[in-house]
Parts: sequence; structure tokens; C-alpha cells
Amino acid sequence: MIQYTALPLGLTCLISMGLSCCNVRGESPAGEWNGFPEWVKGEAEAVATMPPVTPAYLRVTKTATVFRPRPLRNIEELEKLNPGLIQALPKLPQLLQTAEVSSKFQTLYDEKIKVTIEEGPMSLHDYFDCATVLNLTDPATGRKAVLFQSDMDVDTDGTDPVRFPLLSDYNDARVSRSFQPVLSYSWAMPKAEWVANPFLAYYDQTLARLTEFRDLLKQEGTKDKSELWKSMWKPFDERIKTLRHTAKVYTGDLRTRRSLIARLDPFIVVPQTWIDKLKMPLSIEVGDFVAVIYGGKVYPGIIGDEGPGEKIGEASQVLAQAINPQASGRNGAVDEVRVTYILFPQTGKATRGAPDLMLWQKEVERLLGEMGGLGEGVVLHHWEADQPQTTQPPVIK
Repeated sequence: MIQYTALPLGLTCLISMGLSCCNVRGESPAGEWNGFPEWVKGEAEAVATMPPVTPAYLRVTKTATVFRPRPLRNIEELEKLNPGLIQALPKLPQLLQTAEVSSKFQTLYDEKIKVTIEEGPMSLHDYFDCATVLNLTDPATGRKAVLFQSDMDVDTDGTDPVRFPLLSDYNDARVSRSFQPVLSYSWAMPKAEWVANPFLAYYDQTLARLTEFRDLLKQEGTKDKSELWKSMWKPFDERIKTLRHTAKVYTGDLRTRRSLIARLDPFIVVPQTWIDKLKMPLSIEVGDFVAVIYGGKVYPGIIGDEGPGEKIGEASQVLAQAINPQASGRNGAVDEVRVTYILFPQTGKATRGAPDLMLWQKEVERLLGEMGGLGEGVVLHHWEADQPQTTQPPVIK
């Protein structure tokens, strides 16, 4: 059966039972849509979801129109979003004249639309979290960079038993519902220096306690046949299943590797769809250097992890709190797309090791110098190295 459905803005989408997306577009000023951020301009794009499973006598086909933003390209638009950007990077207006829109921008919004079709709508904040992605090349030095304009959410991930040996060291990190103990940027822990990651014992102990509580509820359910008791232990089954999966995924790395810690190390997270191993001039990888610009200040760091393909604008806790002291695993640092990120492709070290903040700062300063350098009076932020821990971690021989 074929159905023609009238869509908003005069778009008509031809939908068949097996079609998941219709490439029908029409120019549309954002003003025809309510509640958009001020920077948004773009076009409407008709999409159709797969019909839900319904009885044979009933056929339902869902259609929708999604708005795809157009990437910003000129310095006036970027400076309006991030005042002080020109002062921080005086050569940026010149570099933008020959900049090209990166395919990463389309990839990001392709993923957002895909998630919307398959899983349902995301919030305006999450959907419009990137205003542009541009490829820059300095004609004088040949230095290449990828600039993107986004908000800043907070990443609290990562564990390192050498620097943070106790579970309590991660209390503020674990308030995040998405906390993960291992990052893509990690390095081997020599056997001679091996110390126990606190999450190894935590997973074992927590699984034992959850199982004990679940069994107690089951015992009560055996005595009392009421549906009330049966329903009470089901959430424990789900939590146990989730925790077992988490432990299975991370235990190997927790036993043998160290990783960055969001509370100590300045890094950002990029979509996994942006990472590639092609070694092309604009190919980015975990470990590449980064400059983050906000409010006229510049912060050095690296790409420390890769995340979902539909999400961008996430920085480690220490970086986020340098910009906004109230930032945490539950509170973002900058809600609007007012942060400028500059990635330097193919600059990461071949071998990942323990973070060297002084080296990171020198490298980012050098790379910025190859793009005209910082403006007069602008100083690259200096990160204080983490202090040695007073508590000695247990050494297992």
C-alpha cells in the first residue's frame, strides 16, 4: 500500500511500508518553527519512521518533518555566539575566508535524525548542540585544524588507581548517570607497578549485595503470592543484569590499564563517527591536541574519549569547572553553543602514556602559533599538575 501524506511547509513525502527516510527538502527560515535557538537557520527535511506493529485490520504509518540546521561560516556569526573569539585568535577571520564545511557536520546531524527516527525525539538542547564544523588551513604554515562550535556538557569518566586509589576518590564523578570507569585514552599498567582498581572490588561487592536483596524479596514472594512482592524484585534483576554487563566489559581493562581521570585531566569527547584511522590531514584520533575557547580565554587539552555519534560538546570535569565552577556530572558548564573547540588532527602521540600537562600546554601553544597565535593580552590557561596522593594504594605482587 502506498500513502501520500501532506507535511508541514508544503512538503509532500511519498511513503511506502519499507521506507525509513525520504530525501525531500525545502528551504525554510527557522522563524516558521517555534522555540529554536537564535543562531539556527536551515531547511526542513521530510522523514518517515517504520510503521509500528499493529493488528492485520489496522495499518498505521508515521510521518514527520525534521529541521536540519545550516552550518555557520562567517566570523560575525561565531563572534556573536562567543564574544572575544577574535581577540583570542586574531587570524581566525582570515582563516574562515577559505574554510570548508566539514563532512563531520552532516555526519553529526545524520546521526541525530537517525536516533530521532529509531528512538524518539531528543530535546532541543541535545539536537541543536552544534552550530558548525569547519576545516581550517593556514596558508602560511599549512597547519590544518577542525573547528566546531558547541555547548559544554560535563564528562566525569575515567579511573586511575595509581593517582586515585580509593573508591571515595570518585564520589563526585559517580553522581553522573553515565559514568564509565575507562576512557579510550588509556595506557598499560606494568605488572611490577600493578595496584588494584577500586572498581574491581566494588562491582563484585555490589553484585553480591544486589543478589542478596533480590533473593530476600523472592523469599517473601514465595510466602505471599501477591503480585506486589513479585513486582518488587524485578528492578533488582534489571540492575544485576546491567551491572554484570558493565563488569564484563570493563574488568579486563581495569586489571591491566590506567586511563585519564576527568577530575584531573583536561580533555574533550568527540563522536565516535568522527574518529578514523586513515591518517589523512584532517583525520582526528583520540590523543590529538585541542584548544577550547570561551569568554576570551583559551584552554589546552586533548581528545580523551569518543562518545555517541549524535552528541557533541562534552569536556572533562576539570576543564568544565575551569569555565564554570558549578559544572558537575549533573550540571552542564555552558548550556548554549557558545564554546569554540579547535582540534589539531594527527598531532597525538603514537604511544599513549600518563598525562603530561606541561607538554600538552606547550604543544597546544605551538600549534596555535602555526595559526597566527593568540591575541595581545591573551594567555593560554595553565593547568596545575595533580598532587601526589597521601593514601598509599595496596600493591599486589
